[in-house]
Amino acid sequence: MIGFFALVIIYFGFSWGLPWHKLPSTISFSYIFDLLFALGVSFFYRLPWKFKWNITRQTWKAVAEVVALAVAAIAAIWYMDIETPFRLVNGLEWHLLFFAPILEELVFRQTFQRVLIAQVGGKYVTSMLVASIFAFSHLVGLTVLPVEYVPFIGFQVFYTFVLGIICGQALLRFHSVIAPIFLHFLFNLSFYIALQLEVI
Repeated sequence: MIGFFALVIIYFGFSWGLPWHKLPSTISFSYIFDLLFALGVSFFYRLPWKFKWNITRQTWKAVAEVVALAVAAIAAIWYMDIETPFRLVNGLEWHLLFFAPILEELVFRQTFQRVLIAQVGGKYVTSMLVASIFAFSHLVGLTVLPVEYVPFIGFQVFYTFVLGIICGQALLRFHSVIAPIFLHFLFNLSFYIALQLEVI
């Protein structure tokens, strides 16, 4: 467990501690760091990379859970009239539909959760703990976004915790990193559609 928490501290130390946004690039260097971190830790711990995903009844249950969470989160944002920062992001579709689902799941499920599974076994607690760290990671918005987005960041921590549990359970059920990546993509796609329709 000490090794696991050391990894988390190292990740957040680099991810939050370095001024990635000041580096001149059309792509965030933090994404490159996420990829290298996931690959490096997976190689060091010899974590399994499983891509085969058998579609079962449990798959449709996970899809239904993610869609229900997305609809509930979007409805709550709309009802409470919470200001969202998504329109501040250049190339939103790339960030929301490609980079975030793939790289966040590689870091949090493929890396952190697999390391934890190797240390304590494939238990529900691994989903809960990694989901908490995943939700915590979204607090970085407090350091870079204007104050009017604080209510959204607070709400985002809540729904990303639930999303993290669903994605973590998908890794435990299906053993494939593709499953949480797809579910995360589906969740973000729901938000992207809501933004395009100006629901939020």
